[in-house]
Amino acid sequence: MALGVVWSAYLVVFLSRLCVGPLSPFLKQAFDLSNAQIGGLTSATAVTYAPTLLLAGWLVDRIGVRRALIIGSLVTGVFVGAVALAPSYGVMLLLLALSGLGCGFIYPSAVKAVMVWFPPQERATAIGANQAAVNISGMLGAAIMPALALSVGWQAGFLVAAAMAFAVCGLAAAVYRDPEGGIPHWAAGDAAPAASEIEQGLPFVSGDEQADRATVRSGFLAVVRSRDILLLGLAAMFLCMVEFAALAHLVLFLHLDWAYSVVAAAGLLALCQAAGAFAKPLSGLVSDRLLGRRRKAPLLALAGLSGVACAILALLGPGHTWLLWAALVMLGVGAVGWGGLFGTLAGETAGAAAAGAAAGVTAAIDNVGIFIGPPLFGFIVDRSGSYTPAWWAMVGAAVLAACLLALVREPRRA
Repeated sequence: MALGVVWSAYLVVFLSRLCVGPLSPFLKQAFDLSNAQIGGLTSATAVTYAPTLLLAGWLVDRIGVRRALIIGSLVTGVFVGAVALAPSYGVMLLLLALSGLGCGFIYPSAVKAVMVWFPPQERATAIGANQAAVNISGMLGAAIMPALALSVGWQAGFLVAAAMAFAVCGLAAAVYRDPEGGIPHWAAGDAAPAASEIEQGLPFVSGDEQADRATVRSGFLAVVRSRDILLLGLAAMFLCMVEFAALAHLVLFLHLDWAYSVVAAAGLLALCQAAGAFAKPLSGLVSDRLLGRRRKAPLLALAGLSGVACAILALLGPGHTWLLWAALVMLGVGAVGWGGLFGTLAGETAGAAAAGAAAGVTAAIDNVGIFIGPPLFGFIVDRSGSYTPAWWAMVGAAVLAACLLALVREPRRA
């Protein structure tokens, strides 16, 4: 039940964040936008999303998941719905940025919910399943947004996203409950990390979970100073550059360079999202059941796969349809499918008592990549007149992510 509620919240919040990509041809025509400005719309939520994550990560450890979900979905619905009334590009940019205030509550709430409701041997699978909601929302957006825009206008897409956010707000209020009496004993698979160990960045055994307010406060400060949390956040920043740049520009890339119709290009975007949705729970299941709960090695593999996919897209020319589809599947698995393992590793690095803080801090850092990636990709295309150098830039980002992940010290297992 808990996983179903946070999954639904993830679905609608990220639908509002990812619908710009499928709607980009219509928005570009309506407001006479450049590629860099389209990237700016995708990145707008990151302006407020990143700092909100810091506050929300600390707050969810204090007020609980249920209240955080209600706040996040309600604020998101208000501002995403208002985007449909935007008279100009500047107003739309502002409203999308304000919607990030609500979106920032969802990720730390989801990680916290999984950490307190699931035992260690099931966490990566559960977080992967939850993170798959991001990609299913992208699939829905790619499938329905262009059709809505063609029939009744681009505004309808944002109104649908807002209505779904309000529905999830009611669902969280009615159904979700935090565990009574704190974190269940069966969720604590290992011994708890000391705050000093987190702060010093030492490898430690993750897990326990009975925390009072003083522990939450000290845990948050320790998480902020943790070497491994910082490395994880920076690695995710570069992976987010690849992921969100690809999602923001893929429809235009396929429409302009490969001569696909907007609807067909959106269908291929949905294919990419589907691959990511499948990869998240599958990679978590492999980590939990086959790799002895090791998270770092499969994360490195996914980062490498995302770089290979971007290199293929840089080298591939029109006419190689099957190779294109294969590259898009690889892009989905690697550049889109990494979030579940990453969230698990971040939560386990801090332990469940400080899982919200760890999720908030790492996600605040990685959202710098969301802010930079799409506009940078569009800027390179505008200046060079070609998508090839932009894809090579994403290859470089994937390589940097892999190098940073290699430096992370994974927690010891009991």
